[in-house]
Amino acid sequence: MELDHPTIRALFEAPTATRPLWAPHGRRLAYTVTVPDVEANSTSSEIWILDAERLSAEKLAGGIPGSGPSIAWSPDGARLAVVESEDETDRIVLIGLDGTRSEIDLALAPHGRLATHAFFRTFAWAPGAERLLYTAYDRAPDEPPDPAVNPRNDGDGLGEVERIRLWVHDLGGSEPPRPITSDEFHSGAGAWLRDGQTVVFVSNRSGREEGAVSNLTQPFGIWTTDAGGSSERPLVVGSNAVIAPAPSRDGRRIAFLAAPMTGPHSVNMELTAVDLAGGGRQALTSGLDRGVDTDAPPAPAPDGTWIVPVMDGLRSVLMRAGDDRSPTPLALEQPHASLPDVDGHSGEIACVTQAATVPPEVELLSPDGRTRWRSTHQGVECESRSRIWTIEREAGFSIESLALAPADTPPRGVILWPHGGPHSRTAHEYRPESEAAVRHGFAVVQPNFRGSHGYGIDFVLADRMDLGGGDYADCLAALDSWLAMSGCDDIPEFVTGTSYGGYLTAWAVGHTRRFVAAVAVNAVTNVESFFGQTDIPSWVYWEFGGSPLQQRELIRDRSPVQHLAGATTPTLVVHSEEDRRVPIAQGLELHALLRAAGVATDFVRYPREYHRISEPAHRVDLISRTLDWFFRHVANGDGRSDT
Repeated sequence: MELDHPTIRALFEAPTATRPLWAPHGRRLAYTVTVPDVEANSTSSEIWILDAERLSAEKLAGGIPGSGPSIAWSPDGARLAVVESEDETDRIVLIGLDGTRSEIDLALAPHGRLATHAFFRTFAWAPGAERLLYTAYDRAPDEPPDPAVNPRNDGDGLGEVERIRLWVHDLGGSEPPRPITSDEFHSGAGAWLRDGQTVVFVSNRSGREEGAVSNLTQPFGIWTTDAGGSSERPLVVGSNAVIAPAPSRDGRRIAFLAAPMTGPHSVNMELTAVDLAGGGRQALTSGLDRGVDTDAPPAPAPDGTWIVPVMDGLRSVLMRAGDDRSPTPLALEQPHASLPDVDGHSGEIACVTQAATVPPEVELLSPDGRTRWRSTHQGVECESRSRIWTIEREAGFSIESLALAPADTPPRGVILWPHGGPHSRTAHEYRPESEAAVRHGFAVVQPNFRGSHGYGIDFVLADRMDLGGGDYADCLAALDSWLAMSGCDDIPEFVTGTSYGGYLTAWAVGHTRRFVAAVAVNAVTNVESFFGQTDIPSWVYWEFGGSPLQQRELIRDRSPVQHLAGATTPTLVVHSEEDRRVPIAQGLELHALLRAAGVATDFVRYPREYHRISEPAHRVDLISRTLDWFFRHVANGDGRSDT
């Protein structure tokens, strides 16, 4: 079968609405729409304004460079501040609701580029003042630092030497922006308190720091400072990470997300609240044994509660929690909700909702969760049908999986597609990659194997010291279960995955011949060398119980490259050139050893990409190459073997 390139391109060029933000006085909601352009290999954004009373939305601005730009409402709700970043230049643009526009050129500001990494990103207008708070790098030193004394590495695309700091810019004055946090630490995720003079923010000041600043094995703390930067003080610090502060509407409490333990890189974050002095700490969701999604801070409601998305199996459920009430879920029409924001007056909730076969849109909800309005930007009619089922495993675990398949015709093949992490999950989210695979006749099976989020902390910890063991067996069991349920046990089988999904793909190549072909993307392949290459060596310490000095036998045994001698599965190896989380040497090593074993293999590298492949042309190329690799080896007569 030939690839349908126009269809694939159309799926990846569909506009996507995201990040709703209520105006200070309610009634109006701003949100952004991301518009990819595959041919230009670029992404631009639009800003839309919803009149929440008339339920009508209009585009305010378009052609903004980049994806999901930071936006902030002025205190009077008459203007929006927007970050524009293009050609190594950052601007802050003020846009009136009447379309008027003025620019603030930051070329002469005493800092480097604006920092838009999701973990630290800050862009907020001070209450009642012409003052903006944002994150930016320290300006790079005139002379390059000595790498012998600055060996910092970073897999999140952050600066390797310059620190992220919080800066304040007085829009009505003539003074340049000024830093308000120390230059010795990364700081960000800032929010104004009601006085418009105090900022609460996140920083890691423990002396422990890996390149991955968002690594939750590190003890991030919550701090406060004044707008002049003269009174930094700790508010909540300890041995475990605390992140994403959000003041209550009345200004008396601050909610945040707290890690109940240190160990895996992603744990069940709990919604927690303290008073302005750091006292009266109360865990608000600890009894759920489920983690709060960390993509956005808690959304404060006018009744003193907060709205947060909680990861519950495949779903992300919006929950309302507060000091004096148990967390209660809101009943939404779509199974996956994220990025909530609450109107401080009406209590109405805006968020992004979606399902595996329903593309994401911004949705407006009443305070009890009833749908009032949903945007219509995506325009994709999914041709796949979804199926969710659970199997029981011998270890006492229930493994939940999501499968997508053509709605009206039998699949021509099935792709096992494990997620990364391993402490991530397959969620009930729309993915254009999966839809493209289904439109080319494939079914896609995505298991939440042991170690996945959404099923309690014991499940998260269940694959520690056993990577490639029980979790890999769970994946094969889920695939076998789907084949039996679907009556498709004679169709070709394929496997692909990214990061830890790539690890499981490479592991499968060395342990079975059942797959016709495989595609391993940014895969961990040799844990022993990975330890010295990655920006998160603590991943090895935790998952294997020590460094290669202490756990060499286990680490070597659970490295995919140690098991390729009898491999036969044709394997495409794909890697990002700038990946520091899983450096490209991991992919090169897998490719070289596959060649040495006589296995059919190719290697593809994507320039400018970090651990996540994000450029539109690269995303289209990756799924096209993946499907073409699978088609090619079916056409070559590479059939399934039960060996």
